[in-house]
Amino acid sequence: MLVLAVAARAVVVWAYRPALLYYGDSPAYLDQAARRLWAGDWRPSGYPMFLRVLGAPDHLTRLVIVQHTLTLLVGVALYATARRLFERFGPAAAARGRGGWPAALVAAPALLAPWVLDLGQFVLADSLFGTLVLGGVLALAWPGRPAGWRFALAGLLLGAGVTVRTVGYGPIALGVAGTIILAIGHHRASATGATRTASAIGATSTTGATSTADASGASGVVRAVRVVAPVMAFVLAAAAPVVAYSSWSASQGSGFTVSAHSGFFLYGRVAPFADCDRLPDDADLRSLCDPRPLAQRGSPVTYLWPDDSLLRQGNDLVPPGREALAGEFAQHVVRAQLWMMITTTARYLGGYFWPVQYETELTSRADTWELPDTTRNRLPDGQPHATDGYFAVKDLRDGPAAVLSLYSGLSYAVMPLVGLGLLAGVLAGVAGRIRGVAGPGRLFWLAAGAGMSTLLLSSLTSAFDYRYLGSVIGLLTAGAVLGAIALVRVLRARPADRFHGGIL
Repeated sequence: MLVLAVAARAVVVWAYRPALLYYGDSPAYLDQAARRLWAGDWRPSGYPMFLRVLGAPDHLTRLVIVQHTLTLLVGVALYATARRLFERFGPAAAARGRGGWPAALVAAPALLAPWVLDLGQFVLADSLFGTLVLGGVLALAWPGRPAGWRFALAGLLLGAGVTVRTVGYGPIALGVAGTIILAIGHHRASATGATRTASAIGATSTTGATSTADASGASGVVRAVRVVAPVMAFVLAAAAPVVAYSSWSASQGSGFTVSAHSGFFLYGRVAPFADCDRLPDDADLRSLCDPRPLAQRGSPVTYLWPDDSLLRQGNDLVPPGREALAGEFAQHVVRAQLWMMITTTARYLGGYFWPVQYETELTSRADTWELPDTTRNRLPDGQPHATDGYFAVKDLRDGPAAVLSLYSGLSYAVMPLVGLGLLAGVLAGVAGRIRGVAGPGRLFWLAAGAGMSTLLLSSLTSAFDYRYLGSVIGLLTAGAVLGAIALVRVLRARPADRFHGGIL
């Protein structure tokens, strides 16, 4: 499988040279990397920093090779982590330690999924973001007692992910919960073992009771420190890149934040369904509300980027004060139409698991994130998605591109199975607790949680876009495979068949 993954990346690099560009994020990233890094840009500047380090504005082939190499390395790390967990705690432990084949199933999508290959060839932040998040999850999921350095590494990777894509706040929140659960679970397991040892000693000897109690008290302090230390290591390490970036932003007058334009994007999210009659009687606020019926409104991008949008009012740049007003508008709409916000978010999340392209007037174009067989996919003016971004490539090899494009079209058909696998993992956790056997394990909860939190946050604050799915597809598919295997094992197991790992 490793040879196949390397070969697939080589073919992609050869087929689309020097790289795939997305108009309009890619030129903005390259411009910032080549000229002046700026914390207050529309997008976090972590990726332009990465481009500058690689000299990418002048060496795009070098960039995509590095991105493909990073996705390959975290795919291999996912295989190693899954195999170790299987052989120590999971289904493979009951299969005489043969963890290779189930671990290969877990890692295969992260190594070979079309979306992974496609985003790795783009000059976009999504491939790097996915690498950082998957790396952070694996650092937490590695079996064994909680280690401060490993949790710090996880925090640093997930924190860096926020400076690349702000939807990384979802995996960070999941990581905090995961570190607490892992640390407390290990503490309880250690305490149980210490209690059993003390009981055994007490059964064989009645001397030295005072010294045993003192030792037990000291041991309790040590265990408490072992709970707190790894959690603090994660939190501090995750905060370091976020605080550093926010301080840089504040020094440039953009506020202490990673994203200086969250209100801007949230306005685009709510404008397609905003009810003008439910807004305050404020002429400025109502100037941002589309008077057309909902069925005639456009996608979020149509309210953000075109010069003739309600926000820009015929200007190339957003007029002063209009962006803050857009943020206020979005807050009013969310409060007044919370149920609409919930239902549209649920619809977006469900769309990611649809067996065919999920594309409506409110979503981005699906084919932009497929491996292409043409040099660009820009639409003529007047079509529903004409204001969407589009890809372009300078040199395309027709033969391999045609094969890769066909392969890319297979992505959608497996997504219902991914959703069912994730649901199976949740059911395995519930059934395992009821039946007294181990659930799907830490890697499932962390991978599935990080992937779903990314999709949830993007659906809440931005829109439906397959590039978000592509960045975490390795996490979601790994969780789906682990969940399906775990449910089968839990349903077949006897209560006495306990795997010592459990959620830990």
